Amino acid sequence: MAATATPRTSERFCAPDADLTISSCDGVLFKVHRKNLEVHSDIFANAANATRPENGDEIVPLEESSDVLDVLFQYMYRQPQPDLRVVEFPVFMGVAEAAEKYVVYSALPAIMIQIQEHITQHPLQILNFAAKHDHKKLGNEAARLSVGLPMSDAATLLAPDTFKKWLVFYDNWHAGARRALGDLFAGFQKDFHFRGDLVTRAHDPKTWYQSWSPYASTRPSGDILAFLDVEFMPQAVA
Repeated sequence: MAATATPRTSERFCAPDADLTISSCDGVLFKVHRKNLEVHSDIFANAANATRPENGDEIVPLEESSDVLDVLFQYMYRQPQPDLRVVEFPVFMGVAEAAEKYVVYSALPAIMIQIQEHITQHPLQILNFAAKHDHKKLGNEAARLSVGLPMSDAATLLAPDTFKKWLVFYDNWHAGARRALGDLFAGFQKDFHFRGDLVTRAHDPKTWYQSWSPYASTRPSGDILAFLDVEFMPQAVA
């Protein structure tokens, strides 16, 4: 009979005076202090009674990987915070999901800043995150940056409900883009300072949003580019 492998313990979270042991989904043990988790996480605070010492020495299993928990738990201790710029994107998104799931307020501001660094390269993954957690502004930006991607990518990466909504957004956005291109070509002989970019925009519609965003100073006036403001997640009017 094969011997059972001894669980590996986190090198960072292995304090001898720890009073709570958590296991990642890949079998790494994190020996942490329950007070830190309760102070920094609404979910752990609400579950405090379930992890008291008098309930036994049972290890608490979590669904997250050790790479994700190693980053997340750092936000629950008084120490220099992790540099999210060096965290690989899949792990970063795992940390973002975990911070939302366990309501770790100390991690969320840094995550929302860093997510902007990834949005151009990974708009669909970030759209999934934004739709799941109701981040409307982030979701709209990610959706607009995804309009030039193959539909097969969206079908693969987006959650089913999000993909259905994305299809409607995709159709509305491209219908508006076609109308705008028609209007621009109709006025081609006029003095449009951006006319040299028309072909580029026709072949890569994502550039409509990147260069003519709602904040771009060179954006033409009027409704010709109103499609750029189409919302994937409608925001309430104040």
